[in-house]
Order: sequence, then structure tokens, then C-alpha cells
Amino acid sequence: MILPGLDNINSDIELLTPQVHKNIALIPLKTKRNYAIDLLTLKKGMELGLAEVKECEQSQVNTLIVKNQSVNPLILIDGEEVVGGDQNRIINSTIVIAPNSAMPIPVSCTEQGRWAYKKEFEDSSYIANYKTRRAKEYAKRNYGQVQGAVWSSIKDVEDENSFASPTSALSESYDNLTKSHSEILGFFEIADGQNGVLIIADGEIKGFELFLNSEIYKEFHEKILKSYLIDLKIENEESSINIDEARLALDNAMDSSFEKREKIGIEDSFEFENEKGLGVISVYENEIIHWSYFKKSEYMIEDEIHEDAELESQV
Repeated sequence: MILPGLDNINSDIELLTPQVHKNIALIPLKTKRNYAIDLLTLKKGMELGLAEVKECEQSQVNTLIVKNQSVNPLILIDGEEVVGGDQNRIINSTIVIAPNSAMPIPVSCTEQGRWAYKKEFEDSSYIANYKTRRAKEYAKRNYGQVQGAVWSSIKDVEDENSFASPTSALSESYDNLTKSHSEILGFFEIADGQNGVLIIADGEIKGFELFLNSEIYKEFHEKILKSYLIDLKIENEESSINIDEARLALDNAMDSSFEKREKIGIEDSFEFENEKGLGVISVYENEIIHWSYFKKSEYMIEDEIHEDAELESQV
């Protein structure tokens, strides 16, 4: 894998023994090296009083201020949710904030029906569901209307689960499914050295996540699984697993063309896309800190076919 302006990135990934429950299957991922860069996660930073999330001096829906009072860099993960403030938000990109510094970060609202101070921000038990993260990423590249895409996707979550939060809070949709999610999570254990996961439903690869090391992955394991479960219908028929297809999905992601994004923190981020999916890889000190991939929806594929046809008709 070659990323613009950087040396080759070591992306050797091992696919561990698959785990299956009903129509859901996971393939644990493990990189050959378990990178030891000392990054503080937002959850641990807030627990230790070393990280703080605040509204801007004049509150803005799509911007928050994050303070890192640690001697280590602070990592924020794409889709990670904070609850409180004037309304709940998700972080729009994986960002690394320098030690002993504060900066504005781009966010999206995940609680459309509230704009009033509730409490100091806290780390949420959830990240945005995978369809919302995918919609956010697609909108960012094609329409620019990220917030609208997020709200629309959260509405879809409520409709699909026959649940309505009084303030359209994504976290409450998750809370509504806590019991059923907890029962399923027990079937998927963290493998030794695992620092990523590839998710399959009904025999179809839905996406994958890879983190810098197993310690960071452990913190997000359940959040990642919940973010897929909330968008899937659980059926009794056991999901099929094709290891060759899983390896091909990883290889195709590695072989994509990567385009560097505008820098936010001290990380470097690159977006990529191929016929079947899209994603983002974030790098710090020449190591992968977070890599996400989502299979495109039928709507996205049809939208691109329509766009290509329009371009051809103009030639």
C-alpha cells in the first residue's frame, strides 16, 4: 500500500478464526505488528480528567472544542459519540490532537429534537451506526450536506426498529435494543491480539474496521458490533463465510487509489473508493491508527451509474 506523500505502510493483515451466530459472522483481524504508539483515547482521557469536550463559546451544531491536557496525543475515532451539551454529537473524522492543546473539531448532531444545555459532555456507550457513518462519508464526498444525511439515517434507524425517541436521539435507539444486543454480543469474543474486525451478514461483507493496536480495539469492540447489529435483521439461518472473498475485500481496499484529505489534527487521513465500497484510512507517525471500510448501498451504486450515464450523454 502506497499513500501520497508517505512511505509504504505495513498493512499485512491476518484473518483469524471466524465466529458465527445465526446470520451474523465476524472475522477477527490482526496485523503482524502490534504498534505501541502511546495514544490516549477519548473515553480514557475523560475518565482521567485529561480530555474535555465543550460547546464553542457561541454554540454551533457542527463544531465542538476538544481539550487535550495530557502529555500524550489524544485520538478521536470517526463516529464516536459524546452525549450532553446542547445536543448529542458524533465526531466526523478520526483525529489526533497534540498534547496539551485544544482545537475545534467537526461533528454532526445525533439528537435533532434538542437544543438546550443538558449536562457536561460524557463519552457515549455507542458510535454512530454503520449506515449513518457510511451515509456521512458518501455525503461528504458527493453532496457536502453531511448533517442532513446523518439526520435522515437516524430517522431510518427509528423507522426500521419501530421506535421513536422524543428528541430523535440515536443513543436512545441503541438503549431500546440493549437487551437483544447484549444477548448477541456474548457469542463474539475478542481473539488474542485482535485489532480489527470484518463483519458479514447473510453471507455478504458489510465492512471492516482496523485499529492501531489490540488495546484500542478492545475499547471499541462492542461499540463496533452494536453499530452493525442496530442496522441488521437477526435471522436464524447461519451466515455463510467465504474467506477468499474476505481477503479480496481487504486486498481491494489496499489497492485503491488514496486521496489525501485536508489536515485537521496531527494525523494524516486519506479517502479511497472502489466499485464495491468506500472508506478512510488515518495515519500517525507513519502507522495506521484507524482504517474503516463500508460496502456501498444499492442507492449509492445506482446513483453513480446514473451520474456516469449523464456524463456520457454530455460527451
